[in-house]
Amino acid sequence: MRLLAIFFSTITLILFVGCSTSKHKKPQAELNQAQIEKINQKTAERVSQRLAELSDAAIASGEDKVRFLASDMYLKASAALMESDYVTANLIFKHLIKLAPKDNFIKQKYAISLIRTGDIEDSKKILEEVFKASNRKDSKIGLVLAGVYASLGKIKESRAIYKRLVHFYPKNEEACIFLAKSYALEKKTKKSINLLNSCAKKNRRKGIYAYYSGKIYVDLKQYKTAKKYFKKSLKAQRDFSRSVMALGLIYEELGQNTNAKKVYKKYLRKHPNDTLILSRIVQLLFTQEKYKEVVEYAERLSDHEPDNLNLKVKLGILYKDSSQFEKSIRIFKELHEFAPDNDKILYYLGGIYQEVQDYDNSITYFGKVVETSGLYQDSSFQIAQMLSIMAKSDFYDKSSKGAQHDKFISYINNKIEEIKDFKVEFSIVKAAYFESLDDNDEAIDILEDVKNDKTFVDEHRFYLAALFEKESEFNKSTELIEEILEVDASNAHAWNFLGYSLLERNEKLDDAYKYIKKAVELSPDDGYIRDSLGWYYYKKGATTKALSELKKAIKLVPGDVSINKHMAIIYSNLKNFNKAKFYIKKALDSVQAESERKELSGVLRELEKNRVPASFHSVNIK
Repeated sequence: MRLLAIFFSTITLILFVGCSTSKHKKPQAELNQAQIEKINQKTAERVSQRLAELSDAAIASGEDKVRFLASDMYLKASAALMESDYVTANLIFKHLIKLAPKDNFIKQKYAISLIRTGDIEDSKKILEEVFKASNRKDSKIGLVLAGVYASLGKIKESRAIYKRLVHFYPKNEEACIFLAKSYALEKKTKKSINLLNSCAKKNRRKGIYAYYSGKIYVDLKQYKTAKKYFKKSLKAQRDFSRSVMALGLIYEELGQNTNAKKVYKKYLRKHPNDTLILSRIVQLLFTQEKYKEVVEYAERLSDHEPDNLNLKVKLGILYKDSSQFEKSIRIFKELHEFAPDNDKILYYLGGIYQEVQDYDNSITYFGKVVETSGLYQDSSFQIAQMLSIMAKSDFYDKSSKGAQHDKFISYINNKIEEIKDFKVEFSIVKAAYFESLDDNDEAIDILEDVKNDKTFVDEHRFYLAALFEKESEFNKSTELIEEILEVDASNAHAWNFLGYSLLERNEKLDDAYKYIKKAVELSPDDGYIRDSLGWYYYKKGATTKALSELKKAIKLVPGDVSINKHMAIIYSNLKNFNKAKFYIKKALDSVQAESERKELSGVLRELEKNRVPASFHSVNIK
């Protein structure tokens, strides 16, 4: 019950408070629930007493006074109902009936209001009286009373009313369906279905009866029969979308999503704006990650449900995933205006701007995610990565004076200290930045500082080992990899690392082959390991075998710089310069380090002249 809901509702205030006076009181401390209930109870008693006095006075004064007061009270009770203030409505109706004891319409309103407050028994008594007065033929009252009986567990009485209404009103949908449901609940399936079929014959253009028959068979998991009834429902009433939904859901339940989509799409071609089916197909396609396919339906649904914020979020994501970035940004900006502090919306906007490489806007939105959000750490991480990219571009711009570099270093150092759980991840970003500037020594120092952190895992050890390899500190790289193998002897990448390292140094090729072969046995579908095996064969002069393995590798990891470079080397030595150029260009698309980019660009210039680059001749074959 709301605080002083009765006493302070507008309608009661007009009727009762005007005849009393009150003194101003000092504000009191906030009341607890028990105190509130006590005050409400006293207020209700006081109001009820006043209503009784007014009613008695009106009756004593004659019919005109009764009519005037009854009319006024009815208006106030109706206003209370409109405000969902059923307690006040019940209080007024209780005394209004005293003024109009034969008005069944008022009694009906009172009974329904009592149901709203859970006073079922009181409602039942009034409904029985009103229904009896109609010679038990008022279908509206009968349906309500039957529902009340059912809620009280009086199934026999409930069913008797439904039967009576079906008899007198054979086209009354509610009576037929509720009666059929009551049979179905008691597993009287045949009786329920026969009743629904009988009602359907009297209402041949109504699909609702066959629909409920279908639902009964769904509950029994007799899907074949259920589908028959849902199709029958649609034959009777083609726009009965609940049967379309039910039919589609059966297919979904059976894992036949293609058939479900066909059902939904076929219906939507004739009824394109049915929100029930639009909502279902959007949900299905979204779950299946059919983002391009779902956009059309999501847009249509959004037009009909402009206030559905969850749908707008989905639509924004769909636009993003289908590369319609401008539309996605527009959607999320609308949502941002509605909820400016929502961390998910800020995160989505940051991510979209990041994807279109509008780093300034991306950083702005990611930067608005507050520290208490679960998305704060990742937002900070994304900002660090973008500042790294901007700093790298800035580093080679002589006119910039390193402003972006300083900004990145300041930010990343701050985050390394601030977010302890992400200390290693931020250090990796910082190390990768210096590696891209060919400052491997600085990158190594950064990782050495955090290598004893509990979050420094094998993935990070591999990266540090790779940096040592670049600086020809092979003992240190080998030591790191051997540490991994001591804990996990079945780590295929560790064996591959050891083998490939020997290949690059042209040392102990037999040992290299042994390590790589073991890696292949442990992980035969790993493209990087297949590349190592192919490179071993190339080193041994077995070009055919080498090319076979590298083709497997490039299929598994099409964007890797080293694998593409290896393919270019082999094709170059086979004098197939067109294919060599093709793979060098692919390598250039993915390269990060500036020094390697320059090297590959030089190789491409040599290949354009249809000659084997000098750097390719330096590959020793033993």
